[in-house]
Amino acid sequence: MIRVNKKIEYGVLALLYLADKEDKAASVREMASNCGVPETLLSKIMQSIKNVGYVSAVYGNQGGYKLTKELSEITLLGLTEALDGPIQVAECLEEGTRTCPAKASCRIVAPMNVLNQKIVELFHATSLDTLYVTTEEASEKVAVS
Repeated sequence: MIRVNKKIEYGVLALLYLADKEDKAASVREMASNCGVPETLLSKIMQSIKNVGYVSAVYGNQGGYKLTKELSEITLLGLTEALDGPIQVAECLEEGTRTCPAKASCRIVAPMNVLNQKIVELFHATSLDTLYVTTEEASEKVAVS
């Protein structure tokens, strides 16, 4: 099964939560509580997100994290690579791994490489602002369903 893992999902939720805060900082505890995610994991995620410059740390009583980039400037690819490394749909495509003994005659390595590239392109073209809905909009969508 191919899916976006929890680190990426939680990272998206945290960044969208910060977008709701506009220019105010939010603590990891606040974000974890409001997003329903584990605080210890979110703390590690936020450090990685900070390291790539999507958020900054604010120190003091009203400290926490706040966005330093617009959601339109943050791609799903950038966030994925920051939290999980490069996208690789097959182990043989990952740089630095042992070469598969069947790689030279493998019938699926080329198509898997094409698939991998299409996923990378899609993640690159998907900015977080396309995933953003306000709390009210989300409630309305759920109520309509």
